[in-house]
Amino acid sequence: MHDLHIHLGGAVPSSVLWEILCDNGLRTEYVDFTSFHDSLTARPHEVKSLDDFLGRYFQVTEEIQSSPSAASVSAYQVVAKAYRRAQVRALELRFNPQKRMRHGLHTMDAIILAVMQGLERASLHYGVATGIILSLGRDLSLESNWLIIEAAIKWRSRGSLNGANGVVGIDMAGPESRSLELSKPWMSEVSAMMEKARDSGLKITYHVGESEATGPKGMLNVIESIRPDRIGHGIELRNAKGKVKDALVTRLRENSICLELCPTVNLVTRVVPDYACVADFVKTLAKNEIPYCINTDNPYLIHTNLRQEYEVVGKELGDDARPLLDLSRSHAKEHRFLRE
Repeated sequence: MHDLHIHLGGAVPSSVLWEILCDNGLRTEYVDFTSFHDSLTARPHEVKSLDDFLGRYFQVTEEIQSSPSAASVSAYQVVAKAYRRAQVRALELRFNPQKRMRHGLHTMDAIILAVMQGLERASLHYGVATGIILSLGRDLSLESNWLIIEAAIKWRSRGSLNGANGVVGIDMAGPESRSLELSKPWMSEVSAMMEKARDSGLKITYHVGESEATGPKGMLNVIESIRPDRIGHGIELRNAKGKVKDALVTRLRENSICLELCPTVNLVTRVVPDYACVADFVKTLAKNEIPYCINTDNPYLIHTNLRQEYEVVGKELGDDARPLLDLSRSHAKEHRFLRE
């Protein structure tokens, strides 16, 4: 199986993060592992929204991972756990290097190299193909995002060393509440960033339509302006209507843009009411010949793994489960950014 949408900040076991925290002598409010672990467990009844989810957990995990040694260990553990728990054979790990520099103490190059080295070790030990997707941030300045683009180009496709591909793609992530995808000036600048990355050989994915703040109109703007290879989530397509819906379905199908579905995190962030909603969405995508793949997003914050994500959706799909889940596996392999 392939996991194409997984965040470094939400995919490292709390036990590993606790050891990093203690080894580096970091000062925090947590007095013991139990309280720390409990604080990094995302519970649906406590999370109010997508913004709440991102603010509540990621600031802590990103700060702990903000050193080359911590970034390397974290990256290794993501792959090791994904393989041991769900036999994942290919994984594209995304993260924002700007948020792991500890306020300028470390360089972005040092963080990227450290993650790359962690993935190379994991690929060697477990035979898992890996690649890095560098995430831009809606909550960062345009200048900071341009620096990430330049770094991605610098470190792109280091070479397939034991199955580790280096930097293979660019992502846009972060809070959707400002609805920046509906802003023409902002989208124009981001389009220029993505075009430069594409010209250098990098692939493009983009978080959009994960909540109603960007919604179907934001998805359409991204498709028309950015021309991404994949879209992170895109679950808001289910709420599209009229001409916007027709345009979205047509462009997703004709351009073969793969939607990266992450069922459990959408449930935790209150984007969908239940897994049945995700299953219905999968049926709609298949009916309209829109590619999709199932992923974990933040497996250790929400206590899941890729096998479990397939199982919860499959249970709701019933008799249709096998062909529709096989389609997900096929689409993931076809649309991955990793080289053979």
